[in-house]
Amino acid sequence: MKPIIILPPNQVSDAHVAELRKNDLCVVVAKDPAKVKFVDPIPAISSRTTIENACIKLSRILLNNSWRGIINSDHLAAKDFAWLYIQVLTAGTPLDERGDIAEQEQAIVNRARRDELEKMAREDARAEREAKKKSALQQPAAEVKK
Repeated sequence: MKPIIILPPNQVSDAHVAELRKNDLCVVVAKDPAKVKFVDPIPAISSRTTIENACIKLSRILLNNSWRGIINSDHLAAKDFAWLYIQVLTAGTPLDERGDIAEQEQAIVNRARRDELEKMAREDARAEREAKKKSALQQPAAEVKK
């Protein structure tokens, strides 16, 4: 089964669509992509390859026009399309600039631990300041003047 990319008209040039098809991708150009129906069910995520998952993610980015928030242009050039595909393809792999999934999860855990330690340190410092204030108030006035 080939990965499928569903595109609205005039999103990518005909030459680029032909190039995608030559690279074993099923490119569907539809005026109303929301009405596209699949005869066969989309395979479960566990049976998909990384390339198939990347194509599905890329299709969603293109269909939802969410690429406009990533690329500052009204037109999606071939280099932008390639860049988007590479970003989606490498996300969560060792090639991802944020690291693979395990590294990203570890970073989240580390950040949570660091935040918790900072919170505990602030609470300890606050308690120490309040203890000093209490001890200063409890000292007799004569001892304070010495």
